[in-house]
Amino acid sequence: MMRESRTGRLPMALSALAALVLAVVPLPHAIGALRPDFLVLVVLYWSIAAPRAGGLTLAFLGGLALDVVNGVVLGQHALALTLIAGWATHLRLRIRVFSLTSQCLTVFALLTAYQFILFWIDGATGNAVTNVARWLAPLVGAVIWPPLSGLLDRLHRR
Repeated sequence: MMRESRTGRLPMALSALAALVLAVVPLPHAIGALRPDFLVLVVLYWSIAAPRAGGLTLAFLGGLALDVVNGVVLGQHALALTLIAGWATHLRLRIRVFSLTSQCLTVFALLTAYQFILFWIDGATGNAVTNVARWLAPLVGAVIWPPLSGLLDRLHRR
């Protein structure tokens, strides 16, 4: 029994690690503005598909890793990602039966809430970032949700 739970967490850890790498890969400025929050999308998927295997733990640890990699206030991404993962876990039974369009809209709302939490924390710490590029990430994330969730679903089924 314990062995099954460990092997079930391997795809989760590998996909989170790949998402963290994609979050820090340097891109040209024009393309970098359109970079979605890959780690948030991966955490959302695993919070919906297998919340007991990692959900909030994956969100908190991934958020801390993102804080360290980005060099921002420690706990900023961890807090935002944990709150969004908790919300997704709470809504997971509804999200799973939504149509693909409704799932994309729900993911857009969750990603926008994530950006708003980060925006609030940045303002509270005096690091306010008010450029429009910050608000493009939820839109791009909602657009790439269908292929990403399909890819992670295949990984999860194996």
